[in-house]
Amino acid sequence: MTSTNIPKAFPLNLPEGDAELLLDELQTRLREGRRLVAEVGQILAEIESRGVRDLYGHNSIAVFYEHVARVPRAEAQRVTGRALALNSRRARDGTSIDPVAPLTGTAATTGALAEASIDRIVTVMKRLPEHVTASARFEAEKGLVELARVARPRDVTVAGTEVLAELDPDGKPKDDPAPQSRRTEFWLRQKRTGRWDMRGDLDAETGARLNALLVPRAYPASDGEADDRSPAERRGDAFAEIVELAETGPDIPLPRKSSEHVAEQPQAAEPAEELTNRPKPAQAPPQGHQSPPRSGGGVREPSRNVTHIRPARWWARLSRPRAGNLAQPPKPLTA
Repeated sequence: MTSTNIPKAFPLNLPEGDAELLLDELQTRLREGRRLVAEVGQILAEIESRGVRDLYGHNSIAVFYEHVARVPRAEAQRVTGRALALNSRRARDGTSIDPVAPLTGTAATTGALAEASIDRIVTVMKRLPEHVTASARFEAEKGLVELARVARPRDVTVAGTEVLAELDPDGKPKDDPAPQSRRTEFWLRQKRTGRWDMRGDLDAETGARLNALLVPRAYPASDGEADDRSPAERRGDAFAEIVELAETGPDIPLPRKSSEHVAEQPQAAEPAEELTNRPKPAQAPPQGHQSPPRSGGGVREPSRNVTHIRPARWWARLSRPRAGNLAQPPKPLTA
């Protein structure tokens, strides 16, 4: 059995080859659709006046329209905001609330304005300051509406910018925020490959000092041979040289002792007399590498071995081997 529901080649019974008729039909349906959208806005404004919570139990008109029209939240807010701006409504106490753009709302009911042009006109009318007279507001909106009937939304935006520049040349006063003091930050972490990744946010002085140290050491080799290193590689070698120079310096600060770590293992207090009368234990012979004696004196100072310094609590927790993997060496300290 053959179905008889065969769609036609064109839903309208229009003669072929008549371009003017097709354009007229398109414009007619566009106006009709925009007029229906304007009527939807009028209904939404009336629901807002009567109380959307009392009528349907929703907290706002946007949430109500989102569920009824089955549209995204952003579109629901855009449609309901346009509806409340174009139509007058009543407040909870019975007072009347005038529309932001009354002439735009009247023109929208005829289907002559596109939604994008309406939104641009409403934006301009909302940004006009209160000291602008009613006649000036009327003339500004009238000019924008007449332009929106025949022009594109981008043209309405340009005209609205000119209106704001004429009626509000100073613009909206911008708040002068208090200057925020940002502290220097530095991140250093070791990747699984064994290499280290670092990044930071330095203040102006620290960044300038670091740059002054990097620039002279990041120049290409001056021995006459071609330097095949990239600028980033040269800066990396310069940074490694700076780290080496800092490490071999005599004034490297030692790891700080934490008072919390000292409190973990309290030692019993002993009388001062017992400590003074107790014989000193014999010192074990030095083992391992010892620092050379200083010139000028015959006394050898103890070596500065940082491994004997008790680290802070958080470093002790990181360096403690995990259960089940005792053979794994402790992770290095990262910034």
